[in-house]
This record gives sequence, C-alpha cells and structure tokens, in this order.
Amino acid sequence: MEHLYIPYTATTQLRRGNVLVLAPHPDDEVFGCGGAIMQHVAQGDTVRVLILTDGAAAIPHPDEDSRLLYITLRQQESKRAAQILGYKQLEFWEFSDRELPNDERVIQRLQQYLTQHQINHVYAPSTFEIHPDHISAAQLAVEAVKRCGAGMSLSMYEVGMPLHPNCLLDLTPFLERKQQAMQQFGSQLQLQHYERHILGLNHYRAYTLSRQVAAAEAYYVIDGETLQAHPAQEFGQSPQTLALENAQQHIRALEGELAQRQAELNRVYRSYSWQITEPLRWLKRCWRGEPQ
Repeated sequence: MEHLYIPYTATTQLRRGNVLVLAPHPDDEVFGCGGAIMQHVAQGDTVRVLILTDGAAAIPHPDEDSRLLYITLRQQESKRAAQILGYKQLEFWEFSDRELPNDERVIQRLQQYLTQHQINHVYAPSTFEIHPDHISAAQLAVEAVKRCGAGMSLSMYEVGMPLHPNCLLDLTPFLERKQQAMQQFGSQLQLQHYERHILGLNHYRAYTLSRQVAAAEAYYVIDGETLQAHPAQEFGQSPQTLALENAQQHIRALEGELAQRQAELNRVYRSYSWQITEPLRWLKRCWRGEPQ
C-alpha cells in the first residue's frame, strides 16, 4: 500500500510546456524547486519565476531607506541564483512580506498572467506550509489552476513543511548547481542554515529510491480539472484526504436532500388546498392559545 502514498521511482523528465514558478519570497524558488527549474530549462521549456512579496520582514529595519535597500538586496540574490539555474524571466510583485493577500483581485491578476503568457504548468508552495505567505501563495495557485481547468496543472513544492508527494524528481544531476544557487542568498543564510535544512530534506526524499539517486525534490502534481471535481485532493493522497473527501461528498448529498425537501415544502405552501385551509389553521391556533 505504501506506493499509493509515496513514489518508489524518481522521474528524470517533467511535463513540457510554459512554466510559471510562484515564490512567496526571494529564495523559495530555489529552495523549493530549483531542480525542477533546471530540468525544465534543460528540456527547452520556457520558465518564468514570479516572486510575490518583497521579503522585507526577515529582519527589522530602522528606517524606510534601510527597508528599501534590503528589498533590493534580496531581489539581487534571486537574480544571481537565476543565472546559475539558467532561466531569464524573473518578476517581482512586491506585496508586503507576511501580508500576501489571498483575495479575488489577486486571483484574477494571477489568472490573467497565466493566460497572457500561455502558462500550462504552475509550481507553488504546498497547502501544508505554515508561513502565512506560503499558505496564501498555495491558495492563490490552487484557485487559479482550478478556474483554468483542463490543460492546466499544478506542482506543489515543499520548503518549510513536508508534503504528500506523487512525484519525485531525481536531483542528482543538478545537486551541485542547486547548492551554488542557494549560496547566493547570503542575507538569509546568515539568519539560518536554510541550505543545510533544504539539502537534508532533498537527501531524505531519496529514501524510497535506488542507491544511484543521491537526492530528490518532492512534488504533489494535480490538474485543474481534478481540483474542480475533487477539491479535497489539493491536500494530496493520504488516508486523511480520503476521509475528508468522503465527508465532503456526504455533506453535498445532505445539502441536496435538504434542498429537495425545501422545494417540496414550498410547493405545499403554494398549493390551493393549503391556502383555502388557512382559516381552519388560524382557528385551531386560537383554540389552543398559540401566538398568532
């Protein structure tokens, strides 16, 4: 049964097409899916990276000039990493760090971006992440891909929390370059050994794979059509997801039954027999002393 919840083989090829990587902060694009970016570039795919927040909240700032300089520094780090990974299309939306909105306005903006650039595959953090910006980025991606439906797919990656993967990418050919790319984020590495933790996660993901695979990146891949039909599947394949989906189906069935009963009751209220017997019901309530 284990193979139903985690892959026992690693892929060396990814879905072809135009790719968009959503990163909550400058560095998540490398930590979470640097290997996938390099694989897509090697396949000749067009890769765009969209960094959603300014990343300014990682440290306190004495004044506005300091904050703006720090935002510039973090963007420069992502640009240097992009050169190592080999992609050229990098954009910054600069929402305030820790305040990434998940609302209709941003969803529509993202959906328009997907259409404008003919994106057919999106990478985003998973819904298991705990940082508020990671969660918002995941929810934005899920909703935008869901609205696009068939032909659009989503690969969720892991940074701060493990996910339930259905795809493992062999990172062995790209491991050294990913390490080099992660080293570009000096502003963050002086705060925490993020590169060591991410490499530990990547090495762990080779646990179910052959000895030849030194490390892997884990993804949960799902398409827009499946998200429309089975919303609970955004949380991955697991016994808990199955229980949640069964509960949702039961709730929908009960809601349908309730709507049917309400429609039947409304038909009774609108019937001729109900209307002509209203005086009798009024007399009965009066006889019993019930409030009118």
